[in-house]
Amino acid sequence: MIQRIQSLLLLAVAGISAALFFVPLSEKAGAADAAGISSINTLNINEVTSKIGDTITSLSTNYGIMVLNLLILTAALYTIFLYKNRPAQMRMCMLAGVFAAIELILVFYYSEEMEVKTARAHYLAGVYLIAVQVFLLLASRRAIRKDEMLVRAADRIR
Repeated sequence: MIQRIQSLLLLAVAGISAALFFVPLSEKAGAADAAGISSINTLNINEVTSKIGDTITSLSTNYGIMVLNLLILTAALYTIFLYKNRPAQMRMCMLAGVFAAIELILVFYYSEEMEVKTARAHYLAGVYLIAVQVFLLLASRRAIRKDEMLVRAADRIR
């Protein structure tokens, strides 16, 4: 039932989850050395990279954020096909919303804990996409609840 508004919202959540694999989340610039070259550490969904001059090296991997993002993606797609069981849809939306909130908290934590301790993290488009994900999941849960209340009211009239 893709024509329902909550299905479109959940499809948008899945699209954002897929897009997060290609969008950087945050970056932190280090102080320039004597030669004037500074390092820029970038947090992606799956790794932290460091760019010094023209060389890019991978510092660490973020399996926690990547797994949470995959859980949100699969929960959103699975929830679309639960259209006959609205209470389960509401529970899945809340579960995906909790996962998205945890993902957002982890992104903030990993951004501040990157290698350069003196600089502050600069948040990029990925963080805002995660915040939009949380909003879309809450809006889809509200639409599902509205449908459930409408069905219950129609059953009461019969």
